Amino acid sequence: MNTFLKRLVCLAAVTLAPAMLCSCQPSEPAQGICYRITGGKNPMVILGSIHVGSPEMKNYGAHLLEAMAAADVFVFECDSSDPEAALLSAQLMAYTDDELKNHLSPESWQRVEQACQKGGFRLEELNRYKPWAVTSMFTTRAAAEQMGARSSSHAASLGVEETVEKYAKGKEIAYLESASAQLMLMENFSDALEEALLLQSCDALLEPKENTQLANWPTWWCTGNAKAFADEYLNDKSLPEALLQEYHNALVTTRNRAMTDALCGMLEGEEEHTYFVTVGLMHLVLPGDSILSALEEKGYAVEQLLMQPDR
Repeated sequence: MNTFLKRLVCLAAVTLAPAMLCSCQPSEPAQGICYRITGGKNPMVILGSIHVGSPEMKNYGAHLLEAMAAADVFVFECDSSDPEAALLSAQLMAYTDDELKNHLSPESWQRVEQACQKGGFRLEELNRYKPWAVTSMFTTRAAAEQMGARSSSHAASLGVEETVEKYAKGKEIAYLESASAQLMLMENFSDALEEALLLQSCDALLEPKENTQLANWPTWWCTGNAKAFADEYLNDKSLPEALLQEYHNALVTTRNRAMTDALCGMLEGEEEHTYFVTVGLMHLVLPGDSILSALEEKGYAVEQLLMQPDR
């Protein structure tokens, strides 16, 4: 699965077979990719998240456990359980009086038919959905097949957010954006970007031998290798630059600005709180275009939170 499409995997819950994933051992606590923010009225720690994982990723190092124990407010990107978002998703994903076939070239539709058969989808049912919705379905199925996934329902228990949410029980929860806003981002993709993403998701199903890099993610996260995530993202040349830039502007740059503003409000809030924030890695690790660089520009100090060698 190429880097461009793997960005969409980050939006889906995919669980990976333990034998194929993280090389860190249960006896080796996970470093994670985590940062301490100082210089505001309130202290804050930000953890980078991925939605794919392995059991070893749940063995958090003492530095992460202590940061979560000290926090009285846990902050996440969005509330995926929001019933309004679920209703909006159902409304947006499907056409009311149209079909997917009418929005694709004959060649693209033929590719969708092939991927549908390979993935075990019902074509007449799938034809009701918009390109970005079908892309999500194909991407999730492809990642599962390529990496020995068990089931999507088990994915959450291995993802970073779900692990952190267990430590947040009984504490205040806040969100940086709404799930509805995330849905609207994909709904507003250009036709060209939607079709390009759909075709790549078809390729991921039909040509699985070309797609193996996703299996490295848990190891990178366990060892705190932020640079590996950034390099993979920045080296992607799989689509025309204009489409890559459209995707990046919508899902990274624009959201970075909004989330930075929300975090600054927490850092400078009149009420005293200690925050533990969990956001997608790609909002943290890209040089010059990240929440962390934006916070530094605003005068806050950012330092990587590291596990002590003797712990």
